[in-house]
This record gives sequence, C-alpha cells and structure tokens, in this order.
Amino acid sequence: SLAKGENLYFKAPIDIKVTNNRVIKPVVRRLDNVITEENLEYFLDYQTSEKMEDLNGYLKDEEYIKYLKDEEISANTELLRPYKELRTGIEIDRSTRTTKEKHLFTQTFIRFEEDVYFYVKPSEDLNIDTVIVGGESRLSVVIKKDRDLTEKLLKEKENIKNIVRKTGFFKLILLSPTNKVLEIEGAKIIAKVLGKPFIYSSWIKLPNDKTGFPTRIFRLIPEGSVVYYKVEDQNKIDEIFDKYYLKPAYYELEYPYFDTKNPTGFGLSIIGALNLNKGGQG
Repeated sequence: SLAKGENLYFKAPIDIKVTNNRVIKPVVRRLDNVITEENLEYFLDYQTSEKMEDLNGYLKDEEYIKYLKDEEISANTELLRPYKELRTGIEIDRSTRTTKEKHLFTQTFIRFEEDVYFYVKPSEDLNIDTVIVGGESRLSVVIKKDRDLTEKLLKEKENIKNIVRKTGFFKLILLSPTNKVLEIEGAKIIAKVLGKPFIYSSWIKLPNDKTGFPTRIFRLIPEGSVVYYKVEDQNKIDEIFDKYYLKPAYYELEYPYFDTKNPTGFGLSIIGALNLNKGGQG
C-alpha cells in the first residue's frame, strides 16, 4: 500500500460518495418482486437526488478503520491525492544508440508527494538495499521499518468480526486489483460496487527465472471496489476473516499473477462491517 510517515493509505472505497461537501454512505435495501440480470436480492440506496462523485484519493488508515467499523467519515477527512504529469520523450534506436526520426511521444505519469512511499510486508526477511521499480527501471531504496504499520488494522479484526456476527452481513473491499468477484463459502453476494475494469500486462520474472517473460493481457477489477455479502453459515465467519482480512487471496487461480506459488500482491482484500439499515452522511 501507499504510506506517509507512520500511516498507511488505501484507495477510498467507491461505495462512499461525496456531494456538496458531504460524505454519503448507502443504505442496503431488499429488492422485492424485482427481477435483475444477476439475481441480486438487495440494492444500494444513497437517499439523495443530488449529483454524487467518488471520494477520489487515498484514505488514512485511521479513517479507513472508521469505514470498516461502519462509522461516519468526515467530509474534511485527510486524503492523499496523486497528480498527473505529462512528459515528452524520444525513441532510441538500440542498434545505433541514436534517436529515431518522427518518434517523439508524450506519456502521462502519476506522481505523489515526495514523502509518500510504498509499504511492503514481505513473507520472509529481505536482505536487499535497492530494488528496480517500473517500466523506466527506476532504482528505489529499500528501508526496513521498525514496526509493522498494519498493526492498527489487525487490532480491529476481532471487533469487526463481532459486528459481523451480530448483523449477519459484511462487505469485502479490494485493496489491490483482482481478476474476479468470488463466491465465498458460507456467504452469499447481495450487492456490489465495482470500479471500471482496466487492462493490465507486464514483464514478469518468476523464482529461478533469470530472464522473465511478457504476460498475456488481463482485464482486472480495480482497488476500491466493494462486494457486499450475507452470512449464510455463522460457523464460517472465522475462516472467512482468516482468509480475506488483509490477505492477498481474493482471486481466481490464473497463471502467472493469480497463483499461490507466485504471490504478486494482487487480490489483497479486507473485510468491513455492514449494518443493513444504516447509511448516512458525514
């Protein structure tokens, strides 16, 4: 995830909207005698006719916890927002190391403030000082943190789980993109708010692979997307939380990115509480 100082930042869930300096959460209502293409039993009611927009930006972990506990988020909450930078470049002929005529191009880059960094929680100790990131092969410094920045979120796991036991509903939020909305054993999908799918492909190097290879094109569901579930088996709640609360497991097996043998960080999700009759604005 993104981080600044000692706080993590996550893409704001797209089921919360903003209108006239107010943050609005939907009320989940049952659909009675209505037939839908996907046979969903519920719909999201924002209870307003005003024009709404997504809360574009990244929420600080402390505010994100409020969202996960189904509490109100202030319209004045701190958001981390990137900005776009347009760069001009030229293509190089690798054989002659000279520029190619008529090959001037522009690219749009996403930039953050200088003190923003990527926070990675490895499965084992890493003994590296630098890592190459991105298509431009930029060298990045690796700094080991003194403490686990996910502690605040992990401490709330049992509190959120207890709310889910009482209400019988929860929502799963994508913290990184995935390839499919999943049916979860012991729960049923009742509604979903998904961001616009995007196309993804890259060069990937697997363990013990010195050269790597280009992958095929994937159509992915973006981070911030939210899927609402109804608990159908209370005995499965612990298992659901252990598998999907701050874990990269929400994906359909698909080589090479969505493969348990080659974890790449896709399908990272977290679970939030959901009171069926509670919505509102902050």
